[in-house]
Amino acid sequence: MVVIKEIDSVAFGKILTILYGTMGFVFGLVTTIAAFMGFSMPKKFGIFSLIFGKWAVLSLPVFYGVSGYLIGLIAASLYNSSVGSKKGFKVELLR
Repeated sequence: MVVIKEIDSVAFGKILTILYGTMGFVFGLVTTIAAFMGFSMPKKFGIFSLIFGKWAVLSLPVFYGVSGYLIGLIAASLYNSSVGSKKGFKVELLR
């Protein structure tokens, strides 16, 4: 058994940035393909046409990456503060 007593907030944020950014790229690619097929929002909707339009392949990975970083920071900080007075989290690793 391995006991996890603390998680590095910045490192966890970076990991979630990569994961969420990749997920945003896939969603953006699908959204951009749909927009090129004619299923996009008109430009009069402002920021929503950027997110759900032809530029989604660029805007969604940035949005998801930043969101992932912030979520990673918050989640690791909450974990560290809640486990601070306890013994930690036990995990069994297979070798």
